[in-house]
Amino acid sequence: MARTGPQKIPGASQSYFFGTGQYSGSAMEVNCGVVHTTEGMSLTSYSSGAVAPNVTGVPDIKNRKIRWYQHFDVDESARALMNRSGGVETNTANVFQIELVGTCDDSKKTSWSGKKAGVDYLHWPTAPDWALAEVAWLVRWLNANHGIPLTCVSNWLAYGKDSRRPGVTPASYGANPARMSMSAWRSFTGWCGHQHVPENDHGDPGSMNFARVIAIAKGGSKPATEENDMDPVDVWAYKGKNEKHDAYSYLRGTNGAVRALSTQVAGLNATVKTLADKLGDDVDTDQVVAAVQKAIADAVVKVDVDITSNQES
Repeated sequence: MARTGPQKIPGASQSYFFGTGQYSGSAMEVNCGVVHTTEGMSLTSYSSGAVAPNVTGVPDIKNRKIRWYQHFDVDESARALMNRSGGVETNTANVFQIELVGTCDDSKKTSWSGKKAGVDYLHWPTAPDWALAEVAWLVRWLNANHGIPLTCVSNWLAYGKDSRRPGVTPASYGANPARMSMSAWRSFTGWCGHQHVPENDHGDPGSMNFARVIAIAKGGSKPATEENDMDPVDVWAYKGKNEKHDAYSYLRGTNGAVRALSTQVAGLNATVKTLADKLGDDVDTDQVVAAVQKAIADAVVKVDVDITSNQES
């Protein structure tokens, strides 16, 4: 099967790429995604790729970003799901897999082995909006470049106590009521967690607020960041300006610049017309406004050409 679209994630490190080694996967066209948590505080070697996902996100809490490490191409099967014989295909069922470093275990919600949540590691069910926005960036990129729908399952059970599964702890583990049937899995598109995949018993990523990730990916309400006067699009643009986060951030940034420019143009038109009116009959108001508009239009064309050139380089 041919792989279409970009196979390398912009800005992701390829230093732990396993797709060219003994664990290289099968070609496919992704149409869904599965989210895992590593239940650790640092990047793992995944037994040299034997149990690796497509990509791992390592939170850089101090700088409020996620550093991505790619292990397999986008349209290449990863190895982080259990695939029992005689059942349904899991890893090779057109699924893109993300591991997020941290925990979903509610017993580690505030502290873990002397470390503090939100400072030394992330408890993903209570992850801050900056972290969800970082995941949303990748979800959005996969939608734009590979068509994975911006949708997710609604039932994310806690890796701890959950009223939807009384008397069972952790509620998301094992044969939980959120786990799909084989037929549901075969037709699934969008995003789910490890806890939803048939033939598997793991309960990660717990009650992670993936609906919030999808909302941000769609350009929903503002994430609570230090740039809290910006919407998620502008947050990514901000990253692009300050650290050249990746090519996608840059393109989002140019969209923000165009929006700002259009607002300035409208104000400038009104100001020029008012000024021309005050100069009296000796000035052809319409001619002045037309001249200014032409100059603005020429500038906008140049900006557009520059943006296009940068996109293609």
